[in-house]
Amino acid sequence: MITDLKRGDFFQKGHRYRRKQIHKLYKGQEQSEISTPKAHPYIFIFTKESGSEYGTGHGWNRDKTYFFYTGEGQRGSMQLIKGNKALREHFLSGKAVYLFHYVEPGVVEFIDEVTYINHQLEIMWDSDGELREAIIFELERNPVIEEKAAKLDVSAYSTEQLCHIALGEDKKTNIYEQTAALKQYKRAAGICEACGESAPFIAKDGSSFLQMYYLSKLSEGGLAKPKDAAALCPNCHSRLRYGKDSEVYKEELIIKINEKEAGKKNE
Repeated sequence: MITDLKRGDFFQKGHRYRRKQIHKLYKGQEQSEISTPKAHPYIFIFTKESGSEYGTGHGWNRDKTYFFYTGEGQRGSMQLIKGNKALREHFLSGKAVYLFHYVEPGVVEFIDEVTYINHQLEIMWDSDGELREAIIFELERNPVIEEKAAKLDVSAYSTEQLCHIALGEDKKTNIYEQTAALKQYKRAAGICEACGESAPFIAKDGSSFLQMYYLSKLSEGGLAKPKDAAALCPNCHSRLRYGKDSEVYKEELIIKINEKEAGKKNE
């Protein structure tokens, strides 16, 4: 069954979509394996079995936490330009990466939201039968990154330090520390960033119970910058997901978050 996609809908794991409909809503290169819409903070990447004929090797590690994705470019050695460059720098540029797998011509299945962790060069054949250097991206599932981040203790940091880490301003900070810091930073005040009410209760770990909502995302996966994330009470979180006025409420929240983060920078 193919899911009818509307702008702003979350991609659901295992659901199938018409690739043409994805591009109709968000634009981007319709024939490329790496699609980079200019007007939206998303990157769509596609994998299919036929890629092996050009010496590409897309695939999971044994426990399906990492996906090894071969960069674009059928002839000659691959370069970190265009789609490859966008994928390498997506977290710095604030773009989320969505991985799809072809199940039939024109129809793709959503696998997961992933994040660039590393890349390496491997010798492979190109479409002309010549050996060349190919870029192999190591992409980790966002839920796995969140699980690893949840095991890190960042409670000793001040709000300012948490914000600094969440923004990735320290080059030594890794993606797991950034993710942990972002959630702690957003929950630090214990106040819902939408309605302004206090968290409804204290969680078992001693933190204020507020749910994270990612303002510029098309999946449930986390990872974002402070301006793209909000800590919400369960009521506001549900309102943004299912409310009749969700789009208007979301726009109002985006304004509030932008003002808050801009104020932090000017302090």
